[in-house]
Amino acid sequence: MNTTFQKINSLPVPTWGWLGVNGTDVPAEIPEIAPCKKENKIVRVPDSVKLFSGVLPVPELETALGADAADFVRGHWNCGITAVVPAGTRPEQPIFLSYHMDESNPAIVDRNTLVAEEGSEVTVVMSYLSKEGVSGFHSGLTRLFAGKNAVIHLVQVQLLGDTCVNFDNIGAVTQENGAVDIVQVEFGAKSSYAGCKARLLGKNSRMDYNTIYFGDQGRSLDMNVVAEHAGPKTNSEISASGALLDESSKIFRGTIDFLRGAKQAVGHESEYSLLFSPKVRSRTAPLILCGEENVEGQHAATTGKIDENKLFYLMSRGLDELVAKKLVIEAQFRPATEKIPDDALRRAVSDYVEKRLNKIESLSQ
Repeated sequence: MNTTFQKINSLPVPTWGWLGVNGTDVPAEIPEIAPCKKENKIVRVPDSVKLFSGVLPVPELETALGADAADFVRGHWNCGITAVVPAGTRPEQPIFLSYHMDESNPAIVDRNTLVAEEGSEVTVVMSYLSKEGVSGFHSGLTRLFAGKNAVIHLVQVQLLGDTCVNFDNIGAVTQENGAVDIVQVEFGAKSSYAGCKARLLGKNSRMDYNTIYFGDQGRSLDMNVVAEHAGPKTNSEISASGALLDESSKIFRGTIDFLRGAKQAVGHESEYSLLFSPKVRSRTAPLILCGEENVEGQHAATTGKIDENKLFYLMSRGLDELVAKKLVIEAQFRPATEKIPDDALRRAVSDYVEKRLNKIESLSQ
């Protein structure tokens, strides 16, 4: 099946077209979407969490990747869960979802809905893997509803192979004092499109978003994060960090949108990107929109080479230049990878990075 996803990762307010960051139409060649086999998914859910076989009657959410991508998942999903964390419940173990693509299931289309009722707190760990050489396709839609005083920690790890295409779409809403804490690891796939949009509806609600990315060879990454402040005293922190090598490319869009009524809201965003080749292409579009006067918004972006002082310090300890640069890249990822609450998955991420770095014979800047 061939289709085209319309207006992927569009900015809320378009800017100059020649920058190429306003969003795009993405053609996709999709393999047969068969029912997801048991061996292609691992689902572990704590006993205190309620699972539903259907889709909960909760409102649809706007997502950063776009309505076209969300509608595709609603029409073609072959796996995913719908779960409710009862009020006051705080499971010690996370909800764990792992999807694996191979020849029998080259397409994973997952639809997930997670509702944290008042005063609850839950961690959700999702991973996407593929068999080497499989031309896989992933498209996911994850909706998060954090109730009053509820917290959802979401960790997504994408380690798909070089012959896969990835679309990942997140929408979230938070009630009073509710929070969503999201970590996305974007390391795999030939082309990857990731979007996250959170509507901070209740007073004192919060979103923390942290992503790390790694581009090498000819990989392309397209990311879009939106924090929409609707309630007073809401807070958002958006952080992106990554490294680009060879002929890879990346677009990162980060939008903090203060709507009317979001008095005393605070939003910060930052990006730190290391470039190791004159052939990489890195584009960043930070955006702060203000419909309310009494707010605080900040953004910062740093793109460039490794700090020479840091490099000198490591080399003065006996490391050669290549090893020192690889160490800096790994250190840049560590604050995010340490948030992965699963030892096996954390090792898989570390092994994946090490495997890619070991292929590098030189790191020019």
